[in-house]
Amino acid sequence: MLLLCNQTLPAIEIWEQYKRRGDAENRIKELKEDFGVQGFCMDDFCATETAMRFVMVAYNLMILFRQVTL
Repeated sequence: MLLLCNQTLPAIEIWEQYKRRGDAENRIKELKEDFGVQGFCMDDFCATETAMRFVMVAYNLMILFRQVTL
């Protein structure tokens, strides 16, 4: 696999950066599919932000529950 970038970091550090970025994409996909984050919007920005924060709290609690039980 050829990786082109303009960073001067060692290859292993660049790989770690891209690995974390890919993991973030997996989390976004999980939020969209499992928690219905995609496509909800309230009339007020503050209401949308509050709803999103509640979803994030629920997501974090679910991840914590998974870690404790598995």
